[in-house]
Amino acid sequence: MKTLIAYSTTLGCTEQCASKLKEDIGEGVEMVRISSRRRINLRKYDTIIVGGSIHEGMIQRSVHKFCENNLEVLMAKQVGLFVCCMDPEANEKELIAQAFPDVLIDHALASGFFGGELNIKKMNLLQKIMTRKAARLQKEPDIDFQRILEFARTIHELGSDDNINGPIVHM
Repeated sequence: MKTLIAYSTTLGCTEQCASKLKEDIGEGVEMVRISSRRRINLRKYDTIIVGGSIHEGMIQRSVHKFCENNLEVLMAKQVGLFVCCMDPEANEKELIAQAFPDVLIDHALASGFFGGELNIKKMNLLQKIMTRKAARLQKEPDIDFQRILEFARTIHELGSDDNINGPIVHM
């Protein structure tokens, strides 16, 4: 089974989660950062996992466009979807619903919320100001490595059964 993890990252958290996911899934996994200038041959993959980070309620434009422009191919593949968000109180299902097309969510083998992480060094001034305002969060944001492992297991188990229209498992 050949798997692609297509992701976009703003401050590096999503890339870190994608790397951990790649490690947990095992062999035959490639990672590609989504950008508007890069073309990816999706047809050579059996499973495609798409992920991005949520900032102010929205996923990166590149992830949105990637899903929109490749929807037909994605619907013919086994798909996993994930988001990263630094708000530990966020509603996971709502974040997924806002980030990806409904038809793709319904088709996905698994969808996951992997938490988030603040990297102050990579933030611009506006992001630092917004982070200070968000400092009222009761729980410190962090990446949920256990959820990433569970997501990887679900993709591996359901994907190996050639279960294209399998059940959606929310992580």
